Amino acid sequence: MRTACLLLLLGASLPARAEVLEEIVAKVNDEIITKTDLEAEDEAMTAELYRSLSGPELDRRLAEGKAMLLRRLIDRRLLMQRGERMFTELDKMGDTLVEQFIDYQKIKDKAELQRLLAQEGLTLPEFKRRLLEQQVPTEVLRYEVGGRVAIGDKEVEAYYRDHPQEFTVPAEATVREIVLLTEGADPAQRRAQAEAVRARAAAGEDFAALAKEASQAGTKDSGGLLGTIHKGDIAPELEASAFSIPAGSVSPVIEMTHGFHVLKVDARTEERLKPLEEVREATRDKIADQRYANDLQTFLDKSWNEATIWINPKYADRLDRRNGKPRPA
Repeated sequence: MRTACLLLLLGASLPARAEVLEEIVAKVNDEIITKTDLEAEDEAMTAELYRSLSGPELDRRLAEGKAMLLRRLIDRRLLMQRGERMFTELDKMGDTLVEQFIDYQKIKDKAELQRLLAQEGLTLPEFKRRLLEQQVPTEVLRYEVGGRVAIGDKEVEAYYRDHPQEFTVPAEATVREIVLLTEGADPAQRRAQAEAVRARAAAGEDFAALAKEASQAGTKDSGGLLGTIHKGDIAPELEASAFSIPAGSVSPVIEMTHGFHVLKVDARTEERLKPLEEVREATRDKIADQRYANDLQTFLDKSWNEATIWINPKYADRLDRRNGKPRPA
């Protein structure tokens, strides 16, 4: 049980060694990716998504993940190979990762870890290699991509200036309504009734009580409360009044195709642009994230194009082909 938990922390189950001829899914320079590697990646991804998602979102993310599965494996293999060229003391790094793992999992010592791993047919060197396969790609990306992303104040200010819509807080109004329907009734009579109700509201009678008394809309029981609305939420004729009359006041009678409306604006806030200092750091982070994503894709594209990659045609549907130009058999 303890070993299974340790393996889950590594992101994929590790198959026990067996003397079998593995089906080759892909070759990355002089290394191979086997069917077992792909199945382990699939299992880990599926387990992770099932832990955090459900319903249509789970189905969507599973489909996307499976389409990108082989690409992710190849990406990691390329990054690992680059790390082996970049870092001269990988063995020491692996030892440090093992010690950190032992401490984090509160394992007594290395001997106990070896005993737990042996239950799964694993050796300590294999386990250390898996830890390195997780950590080294991260270190490569931190050095090659993340360490080169720096966003200055002038860039933040230019983004703020060029994207005002992202920093604009829209106007909103809390609105109540009284509606008198014209279907099956004399329109002139309905208008007269609406004008009379509007006059009472304008004279200071409680609008919510009037709505419960006279309105024929579904909002009657809540005192005519439409709630907090933004521009585009209601018909243009109603919106024009909701966002023009003073807060606390009552609109003129508004004629619509189905009847007559009277609105009251309980409260309203006007559209405003957030000041730069309020959004400066969040904007810097957003630009950095966008820059990192673009630089990461460029870096991976370059890594693919510089590598010799072969894809087994049987597994072409597991490869998102945005990266490089893998050659079929």
